[in-house]
Amino acid sequence: MKRLTVDAMNRLSDEELMRHIANDRHAAFDTLYSRYAKRAGGFFLRMLAYDREKAEDLVQELFVRVWTNRNTFKAGRSFRTWLYAMAYNLCKNEYRQETVHLAYSEECLKRGEETVEPFDKLESDERYRCLRRAIQALPHEQRDAFLLHYDEELTIAEVSRITDTPEGTVKSRVYAALDIIRKEMDKLK
Repeated sequence: MKRLTVDAMNRLSDEELMRHIANDRHAAFDTLYSRYAKRAGGFFLRMLAYDREKAEDLVQELFVRVWTNRNTFKAGRSFRTWLYAMAYNLCKNEYRQETVHLAYSEECLKRGEETVEPFDKLESDERYRCLRRAIQALPHEQRDAFLLHYDEELTIAEVSRITDTPEGTVKSRVYAALDIIRKEMDKLK
């Protein structure tokens, strides 16, 4: 196989890079990582209540999965949709673990034991904090649909495929999320 320069790799589509990755081309993987790692980190950060450590860990886990599943990527499929489907599933796994952690914390409180919780940084902008709180307070399904659609700029159809949810349901969740966020933001006026 002909050796491609970094510049040539940068001009390839994501799907073309995946074909090279399937042939164990590390340079193609590096190019995809450069394209998506920061964006995936932001996605995880917003999805996981701004826990930077978890977000960084999940970016690494996501790209380990890209590499280990490189031969399962199907030609004709959108890489971006495939990547965000994996990212979304990683978040769902974290939600399950979070539920277990909350149950443990509640049990400790009942017994009078202390649990260690991270110290939240103070934000200077009240509107930004209100927006963050409103997004984080959304039910998981609405928050996921909202963040995938608006923050990750995925189409309703892509969000539908990623979450394995009918398009109409995705639209309904996005609309409901916007309505809740709008009402919370109106309280600041």
